[in-house]
Amino acid sequence: MSYKIYVKRFILSLLVILLLTCNTAYADIDVSENIKAALVGDAESGEIFYEYQSNEAVELASVTKLMTYLVTREEVEKGTVSLSDDVIVSNKAANTVGSSFGLIEGERINLELLMNSILIVSGNDAAVAIAEHVAGSEEAFLRMMENKATEIGITTAKFINPSGMPIDDQETDQNYMSAADIFKLAAYLLNKYPDVVQVTNQLEVVIPERNFVREATNPLLGLMEGVDGLKTGYTDKAGLCLVSTIPYVDGSDSQKDRRVIAVLMGAQSHNDRINKSKELLEYGLYNYFIEKIIEKDQIVGELFISNAVDVNVKVKASEEFYQLVKNGTVLKTEIKYFENIKAPLLEGDSVGTLSVYLNAEKIKDIPVQVISNVEKAGLFKRLLRYISNLLGI
Repeated sequence: MSYKIYVKRFILSLLVILLLTCNTAYADIDVSENIKAALVGDAESGEIFYEYQSNEAVELASVTKLMTYLVTREEVEKGTVSLSDDVIVSNKAANTVGSSFGLIEGERINLELLMNSILIVSGNDAAVAIAEHVAGSEEAFLRMMENKATEIGITTAKFINPSGMPIDDQETDQNYMSAADIFKLAAYLLNKYPDVVQVTNQLEVVIPERNFVREATNPLLGLMEGVDGLKTGYTDKAGLCLVSTIPYVDGSDSQKDRRVIAVLMGAQSHNDRINKSKELLEYGLYNYFIEKIIEKDQIVGELFISNAVDVNVKVKASEEFYQLVKNGTVLKTEIKYFENIKAPLLEGDSVGTLSVYLNAEKIKDIPVQVISNVEKAGLFKRLLRYISNLLGI
């Protein structure tokens, strides 16, 4: 259908001054010094706010366990295994080196507890025990990890084990993935299983019957208000790594809720990992917001219909529209009406399209409708109107 753009068009010109929404806005950031890669973005939309060397594969370390948890969680969902399963710890699992959950060969331990432990305290032995229980062998589980990576669009992953432990003391080989793909993995996990943060927000694991007490490895828990995940990692070559996340909850409109994910790989000190992860999260939290751009049934313009009883007809948006935007973003809307619109019309009839532009790029088209029935003027009224216009009355 053809369109006609009216000169008196509806321009929203929404200057999104989100400084009114928050107390602090953060200038552009740079955390690139003495790290290998970094990224921060929105969990649901996947929009990236800042990145540094995010497409280069880097040593993954125990961040690997996000994939181990995801694969296992999906097998639980399929019914292949159950959270209530008893896992029999093998000799191989019990003797896995590195960060440990203190497993003993031959003991039976609950699968859900093992799954939680790899996220909270990063037990390498627990990761191997899980893999063997779910797939029958560590090698078979690695194939499941690789298949899952391919399925969700991860292209840089290399897995040699489900724990992230290097192959030897010289670290001649270990798991790899880019920061961009780590973000993709974390977002997939959080979106599919949002309750995972009920595990990753725990400050410690306490199991009296096993005489086991250990603090969570995530250094931001309890240090930065609101942080509720997600996973740490460390090897000599990987450096100090952290995938962190924080939700933003709007008390009045749940559609403005969102979640920020930050990925920091290869920090050289604990303070650097903490401070740069905080900087990434704060940048995403205070510079980006989901705003309601258009309200459903909002009056967005007025259309002239020459043969209507009332020639000036108000039009409304047929749907609401929310958009993730950065502080200071200018959003504009423009209505294009159909050509030769004539009465009669019924309430809700579409008469054109409202287009939303973000930085000159169209991001949304919304049909616009008349707000009520539009009656056709009688012949006498139209004739009188014509003569009045002719005489300039």
